[in-house]
Order: sequence, then C-alpha cells, then structure tokens
Amino acid sequence: MGHSKERILICGVLPPPYFGHSMLYEMLMRSSFAEAFNIKFLNMHFWSYETNKKVTLGKLFKLVKYYAQFWGIVLTFRPQYILFNISFYKMPFLKDFLFCATGIVLGCKVIIHDHGQYVRELYDSLPGWQKSLLLWMLKHSTASIVMGERVRPAYSGLMAQEKIFVVPGTVEDTRELKAVPDRPAKKNVLYFSHLSRPKGIDVAFEIASIVLRSDREAYFTFAGPLENDGVGVLLEKLQAQYPGRVRYMGYIDSVLERTALFRGADVFLFPTLRDVFGLVLLHAMSEGVPVVASIEGTIPEIVVDGQTGFLCEKGQAQLFADKVSQIFADESLRRAMSQASRKRFEEKYSLQSYGDNMIKVFWP
Repeated sequence: MGHSKERILICGVLPPPYFGHSMLYEMLMRSSFAEAFNIKFLNMHFWSYETNKKVTLGKLFKLVKYYAQFWGIVLTFRPQYILFNISFYKMPFLKDFLFCATGIVLGCKVIIHDHGQYVRELYDSLPGWQKSLLLWMLKHSTASIVMGERVRPAYSGLMAQEKIFVVPGTVEDTRELKAVPDRPAKKNVLYFSHLSRPKGIDVAFEIASIVLRSDREAYFTFAGPLENDGVGVLLEKLQAQYPGRVRYMGYIDSVLERTALFRGADVFLFPTLRDVFGLVLLHAMSEGVPVVASIEGTIPEIVVDGQTGFLCEKGQAQLFADKVSQIFADESLRRAMSQASRKRFEEKYSLQSYGDNMIKVFWP
C-alpha cells in the first residue's frame, strides 16, 4: 500500500467469553487491518455476564495489572496510535479516562473505539468535574470510531463531526462451515442473545405466546445466558404452557452449534430494547435468515425493512408476532428475504470490508 507500518496498541478484549466486543476484536485481528499495521494487543478482561455493572476486588486488581502493562507497552513499544475500546457507561468511565488520558499525555494519538451510543447519556449523568474530564478526553482524542450513522448525533456538541468515523461490524462468514441445520420443527423462530430485559426477553416471551397460540406448527428456540433466576421462571412457565414447542439451549460458545441453530431457523427474533449494533443480526444474515427486529440503535441501518426482514417499534409484541406470522405464511417472501439477507451481508458486512474500513480511519 506504500505506507510504513505504524505501531498501534489496541486496548480491548478477546474471547473467551464470547460477546459482542470480544468477537469484534477477534475478527479485527483476522482482517487486513492486522496485516497493515504493527500491532500489540492488551487483552483487558473486565467484563463478564456474572459481574456486569458491579465493582469487585477482582476488577480493581485487574485495573492495577492492566495499567502497569499499559505503561510498559507504551514505553517499550512506543505506539503512534492507541485504539481504546470504550462504551461510555458511568461506572467504567474513570477507568477509561485513566488509560486514554495517559496515552494522550505520553504523546500517542488516541482513537476511541465506541461500541455504544451512550456518550451523551454519560455526559448528562456525570457531575461537573467529570463532565470536564470527558470533554477534555474527547477534545484531545484523535478520532472516535462508531458503529453507524445513527450514533453521530450522540456526539453533537461533544466532539467535532469530522473526527467521527463510521465502521459497521462484522462476524465470521460461516457459509462454507459443515454444520447440519438444527431444525426442531417446520416453523422455527430463533432468539439467540442474552436472555435479559434490556435485550427484550420479556417481549420475546410475549411474542412467543401470541405466535404459539395462533399457529400450532410454530416452534421457538431460545439460546443464550439467563440474566437471572426470574427470567428462568418465566421461560419454564412458557414451556409448561406450550409443552414440546419451546426449548432452551443455554449459553452457546461453539461456532458449529451456533451455526446449526441459525441454519435451522426460519425467522430470527431480536426484540431488543437497548442496543447499538447487534452482531447476532449479522450471523442471521450470513445464513440467510429473515430478521424481525426492533427499531433501536443502528439496527435500521442493518435490516432493510421489507427486504431482509421487518422492523418493529420497541415493545410492540403483537406487531412482532404479526410479522413473524407473515413470514411463516408466505414461503416466497421468506426465500426472497433469505437471498437478500445473504447478499447484503456479502456486500456490506464482510471481513474484507471491515478490515478495509478500519484501515481508512488511520489512512484516510
């Protein structure tokens, strides 16, 4: 490409565990981006399903360890750039500021990798002195990478728009993977995500009840970790109400098992209430599964309403159920959506596109 290999320190997370951020960085390290630069990766494992949104002694110990490693890499590797994974939540903000500010003071160009859309929410929630820290960090950061155009307004008045780069995510293309479709019934709806209230699990259970009641051939498959025992009780109640027509697969970290589940689905259901991008939507698109999803975050940039699936207002269970039933009732529509989904994945969300778009942030 005619460029020398700039040195980049990536502060992020790699799997396991398997969740959005870790999977995205795994794909980044497989892409053309990893070949274009001289990269050191600081694998910072703070997050887990069990301790999400909790301050623990273990996390504090990790903070000290990772910060010492960070200093060591910056002083010895001397990166020109630091790509820092940030989510703009209130609890980890001071931790994120510590790393980013240190990099800035030491003369590195800090690029924020924003996997969320909550910078404005964070700013509004902070006390005055922390607001000043956030504004200082955004002013002195070189750029922010966001997941979609719909995230840009969150930065209004906080960061110059010319410093914001839109790079949609990607997932592994499993088209050539030898996985037998896990199809438990003729009409199978798949929910594959964290079974939590922010992800719309209550709405999903309501949708399932409506569809299962009206269509005796319908079947629902749920996969992902449970948020708490209360969600488990609701799931068991649904299973008891519709015996043999609702199954729970638990947490899936096997690519082969995940692919088999998507290949066995006729509709992918994603009624999330709070989300930004939703990499699971790309898994569905890769396997040509029509999606019925919420209008939330950048999802309307991923799902083309009426072509690759349907978009619904958040929380409208009856509307979601109607769209699922519409796909079930029209096989030609389902096939057309399947083909359009696969085509859109290849054209917009391939690993090649992701790597090339990330490179353009550093080589505009």
